[in-house]
Amino acid sequence: MLITTSRKPSQRTRTFCRGLERVLKARCTNRGKMSLRDVFLKANEIGEDRVAVVSERDGNPNGMEFYQDGELFISLQLTVDFSLSKGRMKKDNLHIRCEVDELKDLSPEIFEIPLEEPQEYSDENLILIRTSKSRPLIEFFDGKGLATGPRIYLQGWEIAGDEDKSS
Repeated sequence: MLITTSRKPSQRTRTFCRGLERVLKARCTNRGKMSLRDVFLKANEIGEDRVAVVSERDGNPNGMEFYQDGELFISLQLTVDFSLSKGRMKKDNLHIRCEVDELKDLSPEIFEIPLEEPQEYSDENLILIRTSKSRPLIEFFDGKGLATGPRIYLQGWEIAGDEDKSS
């Protein structure tokens, strides 16, 4: 996956993108003056068919749009907590545990990472999607099973062509 931002991102949004690059099988690039079409071409150049564009409001990341082969397939509305340390993920061993029924089928599609099988539960190199304060929360756990940033609170999501699925 190629991760990029809006045209003139704030420092917090750039930090969020670098944090995602650190915990996902992804590359982050500064968008600068590139059009969305140019971003898709760059993704194609590096062998990626998936692009995530991070948007912001008032200098804070507040959304991500995921594209597959240049077509929007899901938009997430979110808030981000940067307070956790920066552990190391073994990106080849990533897996997802999803405890939010509405996102069970979507999460492997969004991140291109397989769901964890119940008999193989491990807190190492884990993306955990659970409910916190009645909202879905995405947390990352490093190679030692320790929580690492960023922590992402989902405010809602919309599948391309569907109605908003706000929680």
